[in-house]
Amino acid sequence: MARIVIAPDSFKGSLPAHLVAQAIAEGWREVRPDDELILLPMADGGEGTLKAIALAHPSAVWHRDIVTGPHGQPVEAAWLMLSDSTAVLEIAQTSGLPLMEALDPVGATTRGLGELIGIALDAGAKSMIIGLGGSATTDAGLGVLEGLGAVITRHPDRPGVTGVEAIDTTSMRKIPLGMITLLTDTIVTMRDAPAVFGPQKGASPADVAVLTEAFDHLVALADDASAHLQPGSGAAGGSAWGLITHCGATMQPGAAALAQLIGLPEAISTADFVITGEGRFDETSLHGKVCGYVYELAQAAGVAGAFVVGSADDHVVPGWAVTTLVEYAESTSEAMAQPQHHLSHSAAAIARIF
Repeated sequence: MARIVIAPDSFKGSLPAHLVAQAIAEGWREVRPDDELILLPMADGGEGTLKAIALAHPSAVWHRDIVTGPHGQPVEAAWLMLSDSTAVLEIAQTSGLPLMEALDPVGATTRGLGELIGIALDAGAKSMIIGLGGSATTDAGLGVLEGLGAVITRHPDRPGVTGVEAIDTTSMRKIPLGMITLLTDTIVTMRDAPAVFGPQKGASPADVAVLTEAFDHLVALADDASAHLQPGSGAAGGSAWGLITHCGATMQPGAAALAQLIGLPEAISTADFVITGEGRFDETSLHGKVCGYVYELAQAAGVAGAFVVGSADDHVVPGWAVTTLVEYAESTSEAMAQPQHHLSHSAAAIARIF
């Protein structure tokens, strides 16, 4: 009997991580029913972070509250309270791309995240983890500050972050230094966030230029002008910068932090084989993403493994096979339409070789 750790990311646009893990497990059991399977679905701070942590912490309590969405209308946002009074939040819940009917790179707000931070504090949170993946915003976290009570003066003719004239945090809710930990999956700085992330959120070249100028102005307004140079400060359209500069937050790579929370390093250290995967696998997958981090853990522990992915380029990973769903489906669209079937098929094929 072998011990198999299954720790995939979500297949974005197709299947959440916990269902990916279940499908892989079903395929493996068809071939090797006596093996011990350890399912630890992963995330890197984006959508799926709450679910992954909840599965690893059965005593965690789910909360759902109404806050301001990215479009200014109310949305219901889920969050977790762990047994040690750590609150776990996702910006995707309050300000995520799927919440937008139409993209608005200049006007979309993170206000709901600030409101949710306040709700978690009122509920007794002693520390806070915030996943910053999947946002629809490029407001440098100013909405978060407003949601916490800050007063931001704007030019009447310029919307959102582009018209900021002054930031007054006097009446903003006070948060202890270091209480908030941000989970990021990028090394982009705040200064580069409009150019890198703006187009993903609907920004035209003209929008990018205006947003970049606005971000430079925000840096000039801040007492601490160094945070915008930190790798990762551009996460969630610069929201990481806003939380670091005005709320004393710290950052951690999302995949590594989540792995610690769910006990992945310990599980891999005693495993005989590891399977991870994601929807699209390319060279960037090995740098700060879930697949790359799981691979690094397994390599360090001397444990063999494999990737099961939706599709992949020709990038070769030393020692590990890369199995794609499109190898077993008639087309990419068909693989996306029935991912669980093809994941099980792929896992069974790997089990036969194992």
